[in-house]
Amino acid sequence: MSVPHLRTVFQRFLDYKGYDAAILSNLKVVSSTPGSVKCTVPVEKENTNRLGSAHGGWLATIVDVAGSLSVASHGMDFTGVSADINISYISSAKLGETLEIDATCLKMGRRLAFTQVELKAKDKLVAIGRHTKYINEKVLQAAEKSKM
Repeated sequence: MSVPHLRTVFQRFLDYKGYDAAILSNLKVVSSTPGSVKCTVPVEKENTNRLGSAHGGWLATIVDVAGSLSVASHGMDFTGVSADINISYISSAKLGETLEIDATCLKMGRRLAFTQVELKAKDKLVAIGRHTKYINEKVLQAAEKSKM
């Protein structure tokens, strides 16, 4: 799906003015193909822990949002709700670095979508996450309406 479509979907996350808008307003969708999306986001002071590294909770939120965008890259405007999420922290990202995010929808089933997200800084793997999305009837109906 096109980058403009994913930027529109992400803008809806921000327009809600909730948690995503509070901590991910600087995330940029860079490129997309069906089932895949690449994004970037700078590590800023409010995204760090007391050691000056990217906060683990912030990185987990990136896995959540980027995984959702990889589902949206299949042409969906709505991406369901989280059923499971996990993240492995490999190394740190420091204040001022830019995270490069590569999210892939590994499988899109009738009710579940399985995603994987890699986060890198300066070509160094920072974290790998997996995110499972439950796609219920309301999401499927909204997706069908948006295609009309």
